[in-house]
Amino acid sequence: MTPLPPIATKHLFRDVSAALHELLGSLGPDDWSKPTVHATRDVKDLAAHLLDGSFRRLSFQRDGQFIPAPEIRSFEAMVEFIQRLNTEWMLAARRLSPRVLMDLLRRADEEVAVLFDGLDPEGPAIFSVAWAGEEWSQNWFDVAREYTEKWHHQQQIRDAVGRPGLKERRYMHPVIDAFLRGAPHAYRNVPAADGAGVDLVITGEAGGTWHLARAADRWELVAARETPAQTTVELDADSAWRLWTKGLDPEKARAQAMVHGDEALAAPIFRMVTIMA
Repeated sequence: MTPLPPIATKHLFRDVSAALHELLGSLGPDDWSKPTVHATRDVKDLAAHLLDGSFRRLSFQRDGQFIPAPEIRSFEAMVEFIQRLNTEWMLAARRLSPRVLMDLLRRADEEVAVLFDGLDPEGPAIFSVAWAGEEWSQNWFDVAREYTEKWHHQQQIRDAVGRPGLKERRYMHPVIDAFLRGAPHAYRNVPAADGAGVDLVITGEAGGTWHLARAADRWELVAARETPAQTTVELDADSAWRLWTKGLDPEKARAQAMVHGDEALAAPIFRMVTIMA
């Protein structure tokens, strides 16, 4: 079985950042305080969070400036630490004006794009993609994960202010593809005989079909499978990204989906989370 190839996303950062800057520049004074899908975060908070992501990336990866961290012995402890950092920054950034935030974003996002341009895609990443169960990752996956952060938080801002999203295949398909690289980890505790398979069909312009296969007592994503799938899950792309970023209730997502085959082999995809939350 042939594993899936890496996902190329670094060429998209300037475009997705430019779309964010244009969006924020078009907002009226009242738009910045509009609520988002996050109960305690408004539009300005999410813009500040995106800035924090760029600042951290530049400080840690480019400049080697790390911060003291507590001893972390579990995924849950890591999530708690990251969420504390996120909250501290957003509270402090409430002192900044929208103009200051936008000026800082323009500079930081360009410097992040330059940083990513210089990375070897197959080299070891500074951060592992923990939600995919990886203890270390290659740069292409870390960069793709960062792209999903930039894309999905911008989409949440667009939802909040009633603007259309970046849902063209060029922008959205890499997000879906990156998120689904977490599927083997989501299925890690699901028993099945070697040769078992699950097809994950994401419908819409940004979608496609991803093949999960069981071999040597583990699940993996493969480019093609020799045997038919025992279970097929169909879900539209818009529901999929919202589900995996905790913006859509799993039960509602299941009601919108079509499942053919063993329900137990479909369940993990509705529990999968592809953010550190």
